[in-house]
Amino acid sequence: MILSLMMLLALTGLVVAFLAASALEPQISRNVADAARARYLAETGIESGFNLLVNTSDGSQSFTSALAGATATAPWVTLINSGTLANVTTGGAAAETTFAGTYTVSVRNDSQAGDPTLTGQSNAGETLTTDANKIVVMRSIGAFNGATKTLEVVVKRQPLPPFPGAVNIPGLQSDTFINKTSFTIDGRDYSCASNCDTQSNWVLSGGAAKYGIATNTGTQTNIGRTYEANVESAVSGSSSKLASITGRSQTGSGTTTGLNTIAPDSSLNSTILQQYLDAVKSFPGTTILQSTQACPMQLTGGGTPTNTPTLTNGCTGATGVNQTLNLGSRTDPRLVYFKGDTDPSSLFTGLTLNSGIKGAGILVIEDGDVKNLGNFTWDGVVIVTGHYVGSGFMSGSNTTVRGAFVSSEVEGSENPGYEFYLDALASNFLIQSSQQMLDLVQLTRGTHTLTNLREY
Repeated sequence: MILSLMMLLALTGLVVAFLAASALEPQISRNVADAARARYLAETGIESGFNLLVNTSDGSQSFTSALAGATATAPWVTLINSGTLANVTTGGAAAETTFAGTYTVSVRNDSQAGDPTLTGQSNAGETLTTDANKIVVMRSIGAFNGATKTLEVVVKRQPLPPFPGAVNIPGLQSDTFINKTSFTIDGRDYSCASNCDTQSNWVLSGGAAKYGIATNTGTQTNIGRTYEANVESAVSGSSSKLASITGRSQTGSGTTTGLNTIAPDSSLNSTILQQYLDAVKSFPGTTILQSTQACPMQLTGGGTPTNTPTLTNGCTGATGVNQTLNLGSRTDPRLVYFKGDTDPSSLFTGLTLNSGIKGAGILVIEDGDVKNLGNFTWDGVVIVTGHYVGSGFMSGSNTTVRGAFVSSEVEGSENPGYEFYLDALASNFLIQSSQQMLDLVQLTRGTHTLTNLREY
């Protein structure tokens, strides 16, 4: 009898313990669920804050304007205060805050002593309110039903290399053929306030002028002539060609036309350009479009220029490409990157442009020629670079680039060919320098990256 009572008491204790534990399980589950939702909110804050930083820029391509108000005791500057998830519930923002939670996003500069360990970059010269290296630290705190989760990331913008000219030929060869007698290469600074698809609305801004054509410094080894003189030989002796090139004077202040605005400049060369491209290629958001000699890429627009032309490569099956490609706009600039094949014969066209095409942002064609056969307009930067490459503006073509154009050959021993070719029968050719469009390029998501995620 006594033994039975003892066993009953023991079993009763176990039952009570199990019942107590089971009573806590719903609360434990709730806490886990709330913590998970808080993390989702923090992730939403990271994405929202990233979008804000991408659209934050200044003349030096920095995040400085986002750091205003930072102090030694309060280095974090709020970007988003109590953000909510829209359309989660009825009742507006107040109801969404109560039932769906909030996220708060702030940013600080990487100016603290230990930040180089976090970012992997030097922070020499960084202050609380001045961003010099285009790197900041962003924090997002998600809150739901009393649970909080904090995420921190490093945000980096890859700054553009300098573009000293409207047209830049900074590589190891500068072979140039210009057979058209009337065209426009203008290093003076242009901007547009409205209706910017209309060329007449682009006017001189009064900003600093660049050279009409900027070349590498030194001598092209395969011909024993300076890069500058090599370009000048394409227009010397033709008053109409010389009058078609305008920009900063290399011999005095102000602007000029002709030979004095074709000048060498050491701020951009093929090495500097490649360092920029290597950095951009490594970003997770960069998509490389592969153009091969067997299946070369072509973009085909319409009678009215479109920023969503058809991309094809002439092949079928697994290697075939036939799709619409978004080339961006001035309100949504894009990074569009084509990678070709190395072809020592210099005959490979990595990208052919047909019919009416327009776009905005950064267009890169690496290891392949680009040929315009149609009507092409680009706001931002066009870069043709790599081994055995060149840019051709062919008979009947119409070309407009507002920002900067680059054609850079990295092979010093390339067989005869042209880095820059302008056909006599090209309908129209216009390249204008525009700091407004270079600033626009900073807003391209493809030149930004998130790294070093930390969770608290």
